[in-house]
Amino acid sequence: MAIMNLNMGNLTLEVNSLKNMLVIREKEKVMLHEELDKEKNFQKGYKHNVESWKKNRAEAEQNIIVLNKKLQDDN
Repeated sequence: MAIMNLNMGNLTLEVNSLKNMLVIREKEKVMLHEELDKEKNFQKGYKHNVESWKKNRAEAEQNIIVLNKKLQDDN
């Protein structure tokens, strides 16, 4: 009977250990998903900024072309 009690105690400890590991893994999973969401949001913001920079650069280049044309016409 004592051996059975020890085996049941060991089984209970093992089950509790596995439950704790599962809880820890679930918390890690949630944290990793949060980090992934942050990275996705950063990438979206970065892409938006790059598009804005390209648009502003194109507008500036167009303005330079117009100014150069005006200068050539004035001369």
